[in-house]
Order: sequence, then C-alpha cells, then structure tokens
Amino acid sequence: MLALLRTSLRFFVIGFLAGTLFAPRSGAATRAMLREKFTVMVNQFLELAALPPIESRTAVKNGGDGTRRTGTRGTNARSSS
Repeated sequence: MLALLRTSLRFFVIGFLAGTLFAPRSGAATRAMLREKFTVMVNQFLELAALPPIESRTAVKNGGDGTRRTGTRGTNARSSS
C-alpha cells in the first residue's frame, strides 16, 4: 500500500511540474499566480488553526443568528467547559 501511495505521489508531482512548465502563459505570470494561490491557502490554514470554534450561545449574544447547533456537547477538543 505504501508503494502505491509513493508511486501515485511521484506521478502527481511529475504531472504537476510538466503542466506548469508547458502552461500557455509566461513563466512570470505562472509564478505570480502560484505564489498568490499559495499565499491564500497558507492564510486560510492559519486562520483555521488559530481561531476556536464559535459556540451558538456566543454567536447569539454577539449578534449572530444562532442557527448553528451542535448535536452533542463536549466533543470539540478546543472548547473549554
């Protein structure tokens, strides 16, 4: 299974590099586009990692509509009771 995963990853990287090298836009435009997309992905990941989830009671108190409800209480490891 690990060999299949390694082979799949290897062919994905080769295909990605070949597609990037033979793209119809210039190298500078391609690098700028990739840099922009990478920056957006990193920022989204950092936002998700840094912010705790909003509980429905807090959202209602702070002006939210409070429609988000969780089925069971205490299943989120980041929330404190």
